[in-house]
Amino acid sequence: MERVVSFISALSIVFNMSTSRISNYKQPRIIDAFILAYDEMYKGDKVLSRGKYLVLDMESLYFTDTTYEEREKAIQYFNKKYNKTVLNASLFKLQQIGLANNMGSLKIDGNLLMFTSIEPDGDGGTVVKGYNWVSPVGASEFRIILKIIDGQWKVVESKLLGVA
Repeated sequence: MERVVSFISALSIVFNMSTSRISNYKQPRIIDAFILAYDEMYKGDKVLSRGKYLVLDMESLYFTDTTYEEREKAIQYFNKKYNKTVLNASLFKLQQIGLANNMGSLKIDGNLLMFTSIEPDGDGGTVVKGYNWVSPVGASEFRIILKIIDGQWKVVESKLLGVA
């Protein structure tokens, strides 16, 4: 009986040690990748990115795995880095509250950053496509590849796909 108790105790200790090692490894949060992607989109078009306001679309499906605190972290990051008033709204929301017209043009002096797709690149990275948007004829489309390097999200490629 003592051997059974000793064996169970030993298994318990080994199991607890192995799960604590697993839980100590922290995967970087997706919000950090999103902040990097939005930053690439914003600084990637210096002509378009001159407005007084910066609107981050964090209402989309891509942000469902982020917390309120993480979205606030993104707002604070852009507010501090660019010294602009930063809002969180989709184009649809901006239209509802009167800050964009029915055609999709912003009525405020600013830019809307939004993602159109996020998918794996097959090489362990993530491909983000999105827009730095002012209007349907004032927008830049970007493709950004992010990877986890040394435990942090890093931009490995940023490409301007088109300008309207």
